[in-house]
Amino acid sequence: MATYGDSGAPTNVTKYFDALVSTTLEGYRKTLIDVISTSNPFFYELKKAGAWKSQDGGLNIVQDLMYELGQFDSYDGYDELRDDPMDGITQVRFDWRQGAVPITWNMKEIKQNKQRLVNLAEAKVKQAEMGFIEGFNKAFLQGSLSQSGGAGLTTPFTSPYNGAYFIDPLPRLIADDPTASLVVGDLNQSSYNWWQNYTADSAATTYDGLLLEFDAMYDNVTRGQGGEPNIVFVDEVTKRLINFAYFQRYRENMKRDGNYPFDNLMFRKARIVWDQYVPDSYTGVAATTTYGSAYFLNTQFFNITYESETNFVKTEMVKPPKGDSRLGHILWMGQTTISNRKKQGVLAKIARTLT
Repeated sequence: MATYGDSGAPTNVTKYFDALVSTTLEGYRKTLIDVISTSNPFFYELKKAGAWKSQDGGLNIVQDLMYELGQFDSYDGYDELRDDPMDGITQVRFDWRQGAVPITWNMKEIKQNKQRLVNLAEAKVKQAEMGFIEGFNKAFLQGSLSQSGGAGLTTPFTSPYNGAYFIDPLPRLIADDPTASLVVGDLNQSSYNWWQNYTADSAATTYDGLLLEFDAMYDNVTRGQGGEPNIVFVDEVTKRLINFAYFQRYRENMKRDGNYPFDNLMFRKARIVWDQYVPDSYTGVAATTTYGSAYFLNTQFFNITYESETNFVKTEMVKPPKGDSRLGHILWMGQTTISNRKKQGVLAKIARTLT
């Protein structure tokens, strides 16, 4: 018969299980971090590029921005060289955001599972992992609309219990209307042309028309220094439409990167990837039954910064004053940031059927 506690005594079962969960989580923590940070193609690209990074606290997260290049000039022989100071570098600040998933149990279930406490501890950690994955993905792609009664796609997930915000969502970082008054970091995008992403509303009614619009947005985002988009993030219907459009035009299937860990289609140098939570950015709703969206991302200009001591850490388990249960949390603190919105774009209002 299996034992529990440091000596198998029933009076130690509570402390033993608390320690067991802590040990399980500590051993599982790197797996938890890897699973969450690679749970969708956007997070995967940031993790791969080393842009899922740590910061030791601070009042906020400071992101350097370069919105102008150095002034090139020519000269001949003894000509004086220009020495005017260069502007074009500034900073944007992003607020820290926090998230938590509870771990709970009551003494009845502990006593009912005395023979399998190790399995129960693993199940509790797995439950927390799945909650964080779902919460991160939905909050990033749908903002406050990832919950019932949310204010909108550009508003971060907002706690229904305390009103606190989570990470800034993709529809805020890459806005459907980049000229509207909207603060990204601590800069209002309407005040700075260089702090505005590209956007276009699809007018395509044919497969060829959609291909041309994808080409145009790809070229827009490629302009200037910094390269081309490496991900085109779409909803499921848009993925099928562009795939069929390519076949209609070229009579061959789009190429795929078989070594990439997500379902993908190659469009020029970018991978088209889809996620069930990509929203309808034109209408401003989570569901894509009316229109679809395609986010053209150059991920080298994004970061996810986490606080070095609050990267999926577990709090102590606490007994409520009037209950026979235990409550703890897994905590995370960080934020999504962006340094160049001119290298990003969104093609919105993509029809659901084409000819």
